[in-house]
Amino acid sequence: MKDYLLSFVTSKEGNVLYIHVDQAGLDELGRIVQKLRLGLEGGQCEHGHLFSEDWGGDGLTTSMLEQEINDDCTQVHHVKLYAWTNEWKEKHKL
Repeated sequence: MKDYLLSFVTSKEGNVLYIHVDQAGLDELGRIVQKLRLGLEGGQCEHGHLFSEDWGGDGLTTSMLEQEINDDCTQVHHVKLYAWTNEWKEKHKL
């Protein structure tokens, strides 16, 4: 079990994302974002993954509020972060 909280949950419809995080979880997310930022500074389009332990990883925790359970929210087990250069973003009309 991780010593931080970094959990992503979606609404039943999937149109709302809830993020549960503590200070150490923010640090972990920041570490991943910083790695992507450094890649962009070097002109590289990088990506990073976060998996829950249930899906064979250790980057995401699995927790949600009781209300989210009652609302049939879904635990996210894989988060994939993409970092695109401005050139790539314009080329693909993002």
